[in-house]
Amino acid sequence: MSDAVERFDNVLRFAQERQISDVLLKPGQRPLYRRVGRLISRREEPSFDEGALAEVAARLLSPEEAKAFNGGASILNTYGLIGVGRFRVHVSRQRSGIAIAIRVLPGRPPALRDLRLPAPVASFCNVEVGLVLFVSGRGQGRSNTMAAIIDTINTTAATARQIATVESPIEVLYDDKLAWICQRAIGRDCDGVASGVRDALAGDADVIVIGDVDTYSALEAALDAAEAGKLVIAGLTALDIAQGLRRLYGLAPGDRVAAMRARLAAVLVGAMSQRLVISSDGQRRLPAVELMMASPQVYAIIRDGVDPSTTYDIMAGSGPMGMQTIDQSLHDMVQARAITGEAALAIAMRPQELGAIRKGSRGDSGLF
Repeated sequence: MSDAVERFDNVLRFAQERQISDVLLKPGQRPLYRRVGRLISRREEPSFDEGALAEVAARLLSPEEAKAFNGGASILNTYGLIGVGRFRVHVSRQRSGIAIAIRVLPGRPPALRDLRLPAPVASFCNVEVGLVLFVSGRGQGRSNTMAAIIDTINTTAATARQIATVESPIEVLYDDKLAWICQRAIGRDCDGVASGVRDALAGDADVIVIGDVDTYSALEAALDAAEAGKLVIAGLTALDIAQGLRRLYGLAPGDRVAAMRARLAAVLVGAMSQRLVISSDGQRRLPAVELMMASPQVYAIIRDGVDPSTTYDIMAGSGPMGMQTIDQSLHDMVQARAITGEAALAIAMRPQELGAIRKGSRGDSGLF
């Protein structure tokens, strides 16, 4: 093992031991570590030079990936270090030099109860047919939430179910418990989401998990599977549910948007979006959650192409159905002293309404 690779492995050990979420490397700069959302460095730690990062990249990439990287492609895969853990690595170039971004992956799926999510989220684990969307920006905890949902089905389902995942790359590894789990990595085990979902359907999966719906073919595959009587759990990269719906509409060719909306409306069970907020004590990040459940109003909004932003008012007024807006979630977190009012205001969708929530049916915390 070269000195550069040994140093790299020590960086990963440090990250795992200190609850670091991400590590960033580029030539001539000390490694940067993201902890509780903030980037920090270690003053005594030397930088990696270009040659050292080239050695590290050679360790991380297969011969085929190295060829593609040398041809100008960026590579996303996983790296395992025995006795330490698994990491998602993104190897790219910047200013003609190598840059490596590492995400520390959980050693096992998180427990749903430990994520501090609204109770209605657990109801998605009991659904047998339909589409559930998990929406967030990058690095906002969506993968952990989806992993916890899968693990809950795996450990608590009333009957054994076959779960198939289609991911890029595979992040969390599952042991078969009550479920039989088949994980497919895009680019290695299947060509893309559509082919991975087709394989899952051919293999008679009961639950199909799609890491990210980012193309029309992926969306069609998700709808096909839900219409075939499967539970589809799908990730979607967007700021909130309304933006997520707009993104789905934008994936479809113009002449197919109306038909796609009708199909989506018919199979959608619910959608959840989340954003992570630094806790009051600064020691962790907590999810502020927006939650939408299928209802006649939601069905009509999607089917008829009404502006998705109107779902906000439906969520705001449908608490008894398990819905909530992210602003209501922020309010409740401030009321519980989990986060500060300043942190809530920084990410609120409608900051001016937080005071109105305080005065309304969700209680008066006196914090806004």
